[in-house]
Amino acid sequence: MHQYTNSIVFSENFLMPKSFDSYSKNYNERLNNAIRQTGYDVDDLVSAKLYKLRSLFPSLSEKPFRLLDFGCGVGNLYKQVTDILPTAIYTGVDPSKDSILKARSRYHRDPDFQEYDSKEWETNVYDLIFSAGVFHHIPHAEHTRLINKLSLLLNKGGRLVIWEHNPLNPITQKIVKDCPFDEDAVLIPSKDLESHFTKVPLSNVQIIYTTFFPKFLSALNFMDPYLGWLPLGGQYLVMGQKN
Repeated sequence: MHQYTNSIVFSENFLMPKSFDSYSKNYNERLNNAIRQTGYDVDDLVSAKLYKLRSLFPSLSEKPFRLLDFGCGVGNLYKQVTDILPTAIYTGVDPSKDSILKARSRYHRDPDFQEYDSKEWETNVYDLIFSAGVFHHIPHAEHTRLINKLSLLLNKGGRLVIWEHNPLNPITQKIVKDCPFDEDAVLIPSKDLESHFTKVPLSNVQIIYTTFFPKFLSALNFMDPYLGWLPLGGQYLVMGQKN
């Protein structure tokens, strides 16, 4: 098990990773190298996440809604949000200052990228809070408090979705082991996150497994929605709704 390094700093009772400052300039190149065995690249993974969200919550596309991208990094999600979830009013937040600067520099539009410590993002309420590949960098003892913090920022009926790597999948384990910015990662059993959601509490809590096939078998991706119960996918998401 990896140990948490000095790159994690204490901020308002939450431990958040700042080690990504050093990776912000070439984050996507390093990630593409880490996942090359799957045949997919960063853009493929981002679009898969957004299409999954759109299929799970089709009503979100019917009117403008506030989306918080918690742990937005260098802004990869935002790149495709306007095409796949065009009614989203986007806010991205991340503890890495350099990542936020990189995200702001990538787009000519005026996306709302904020540092975690800015507090401005906490003045809004959101219809969907999405966090992908973030919580395995945060000490597990902090998860319940952070999930509670995020749930308080949801509108009534709003949804929190955390997307994580599945520790039961051996290919996922290898990718994480080989990825340079996952040195501090401690993968999270899906049932642990489900338990945190239930404690908060959020309603309609579900675990959905996903990412079953490498790119050379992508013709089978139509089966993904039917395999959500099977705990062998490369990744999973846990979602809950505010009463």
